[in-house]
Amino acid sequence: MLPLPRRIASRIAHGISRWALLPVLVLTLALAGCSSLGLAYNQLPLLGGLWLDRYLDLDRPQQARLREQLRAWQAWHRREELPHWQALLRQAQAALDDGTVTPDELLALERGARASLERCLQHAAPLAAPVLADLRPAQWQHLERTLDDKTAEWLAQQNGPASDRASRYVSALERWLGDLDRTTRRHARAEAEGWRPDVPALAQARAVRQARTLDALRAWAHHDGPGGTALLLRNSQTLPQEMPHREELIASLLRVFNQMDARQREAVRRHWADWTGDLARLQQPG
Repeated sequence: MLPLPRRIASRIAHGISRWALLPVLVLTLALAGCSSLGLAYNQLPLLGGLWLDRYLDLDRPQQARLREQLRAWQAWHRREELPHWQALLRQAQAALDDGTVTPDELLALERGARASLERCLQHAAPLAAPVLADLRPAQWQHLERTLDDKTAEWLAQQNGPASDRASRYVSALERWLGDLDRTTRRHARAEAEGWRPDVPALAQARAVRQARTLDALRAWAHHDGPGGTALLLRNSQTLPQEMPHREELIASLLRVFNQMDARQREAVRRHWADWTGDLARLQQPG
């Protein structure tokens, strides 16, 4: 429920290594961040390859192989997984239509997102193996340095003003829900500004996920698909250090949902209906 070219690759192909929040948000936001969902999805082999190259520093033959594998993964995803994503959106719509979104409904969406993630990773593993197996030591080192740089950026954000955190939260919600009215946006900002995250604890959890992701990718490089996939799936589970923030986020999401007036709820319904139509059209090769 994150802009498509970057986040489909990083949250699905790389196993949600940097999100400690609800996987259902990750999955749905993966669809949302581009003004043209169809254009972005149809160009995934190119856009995803360019994004991954920033992490892996591939040479030209390696880039070509990566794009080929991404095309194969996309063909499978278009055929097999897009119907599941449509079902997940319908499930979210039903939760909204009930009048009050409950914790159980939100957690049911999370379970559906995790199931999709598992299928995506299982299919990605054998396709990623030859690309990862061909990486040179310097390229593995480049990956580690890039991940460290991303962690430094994340830490600077976490230690920044609460207003910046609130702006990121509102932007994420609008990628998920569509344009928010002034009242809903104000409620969301107030929620995020009131959070008091334990940054050292979250940083510790992030370090665990980063190490686990590197171990998983090395396992895939050695053609241990099940082992690497299991490690990446563990990254979608909440670590003890993250539990207070997770609970705070869930409570905030529920309050934002359940404070919406009828007009805002109808706008969300239209936004999700547009997505559902886009996904149905994407089942046909572009």
